[in-house]
Amino acid sequence: MDSATFAEYLEKRYQDQLNYYEKASGKNQKKYKFFQWTLIILSTLTTIMAALPRSDKFDLQYVVVFTAALVTILTSALKTFQYQELWVNYRSIIEQLKPEIYYYHFNAGDYGQAGIDKESLFVTRVESILSKEHDAWPVYKKLINSDGKQGQQNDNLQKKPDDLITENFK
Repeated sequence: MDSATFAEYLEKRYQDQLNYYEKASGKNQKKYKFFQWTLIILSTLTTIMAALPRSDKFDLQYVVVFTAALVTILTSALKTFQYQELWVNYRSIIEQLKPEIYYYHFNAGDYGQAGIDKESLFVTRVESILSKEHDAWPVYKKLINSDGKQGQQNDNLQKKPDDLITENFK
């Protein structure tokens, strides 16, 4: 691999992917922490309000029901959107990608072997790390991202996983 092609790969693929995962990790971390703190606060307030004595002036029963419903909705959203899992997964990808450039520059590990095309090895290792992340996606997400057709997406989501695998991975 020539140096111009490798430099372009470093800039347009390696650095772009590092930046993407850094940004995505940060966004998911913020969302996760926001949801968690909101749940902690609402759960505590719900418990406190439920324990307060009833008053003739203002009945907290509706507020308790409303905050309890919010807690349920937020808990479901947190589980559905998996912000914590995405945050940890993206952070893991970053931590795997970061040292590769140092291994390359300092001829560490496989990069120090005689007769090795370091640039090709670097590209292969980086792409291997990135493909592991993509391989971890659920089957239905791969199908959605591969064809991009809304009608087909909904049909595929309603099929059994075994049928999807049989159809798409023969």
